[in-house]
Amino acid sequence: MTLRAATLLGFAWVYAATLAAAPAQAQSTILAAFRDVVKETSKCTVEVYAKDRKSKDRLSLGAIVAADGYVLTKASEARGEVACLLSDGRRLDARVVGVDKNTDLALLKIEAKDLPTIQWREGDAPAVGSWLATPGFADSRPSTYPIATGVVSVGPRKIASPPAAMGVNLDAREDMALVESVRENTPAEQAGVVAGDIIRKVNDKEIKGRIDLVTTIRKLQPGDKVRLLIERDGQEVTIDVVLASLAVIAQEGLDRADFQNHLGGELSERRAGFPSALQHDTVLRPSDCGGPVVDLEGKVVGINIARAGRVESYAIPAGVIKTLLPDLMSGKLDPNPQTDTVAGGTQPVTEEEKKVQ
Repeated sequence: MTLRAATLLGFAWVYAATLAAAPAQAQSTILAAFRDVVKETSKCTVEVYAKDRKSKDRLSLGAIVAADGYVLTKASEARGEVACLLSDGRRLDARVVGVDKNTDLALLKIEAKDLPTIQWREGDAPAVGSWLATPGFADSRPSTYPIATGVVSVGPRKIASPPAAMGVNLDAREDMALVESVRENTPAEQAGVVAGDIIRKVNDKEIKGRIDLVTTIRKLQPGDKVRLLIERDGQEVTIDVVLASLAVIAQEGLDRADFQNHLGGELSERRAGFPSALQHDTVLRPSDCGGPVVDLEGKVVGINIARAGRVESYAIPAGVIKTLLPDLMSGKLDPNPQTDTVAGGTQPVTEEEKKVQ
């Protein structure tokens, strides 16, 4: 451990002891102490926002991984046409050149040269209890302080995904996916699905019946956006739906555990189903994900990929990303994937899942 790291570590424990007495002041002080830690990586962090700029709110953060304009970000947050705000103030249009559904990472390409790039941590992931810092933007300007700090809670592990659903009750007939009713406050209701609709396609896949719809949706993740081709009163209607968790929909609302999880702020739509993720307790917003998270040496330990709970944020580890980057850059990974991720595996369809989708 370097002298700077040791000094910061000691300061952090003093901060932890005084946080209860003056939380706002302590938070400001600890962020200032981590300024040097994020100094270099902040130059390699970008803000990703909608290209049409109808909304000034960012979609996600991103990390510059190659000097000729390659940027990593969170795929499920950066939907549609996007642009990037660089630390030097430039705003450049971006195009998606690759998406890995398993990690929820997207690779963007901007037209720029000689950009600063992130420096990956070598070797193992940081140990449990290690301090981390997340560089970012404040009010669309690069922040000289980290936007948040935290500690490693759990080492890299697989984060299983719950079955996905949209919030419709299906008719019992097997020869078609006929919507019998739509549950209140669900993605299906919000998207405009109504009773009597017959779901003919999910994305480009033809749906041949009720079980076919169930198994198709099970191959997707909560947080995935799907395009439905619906037959309604003899007419074809296209509707986009962002899937949710079957467990939450089946309970007709948030249970106590989910309610407690949301107390820390909004959660990412896609926050599970990762092959490997480092868990830390940094308090992030969904729009704070997609960018780098660094150790006390300023090295990037991973890309923040989800705000998952009140005290849970996930990052895809650096080792996983470095293995994946060549395929993302080569164009081998489809930037518009449909149903290539299997969340539910080959488990049998339950009676509840036959009724609710």
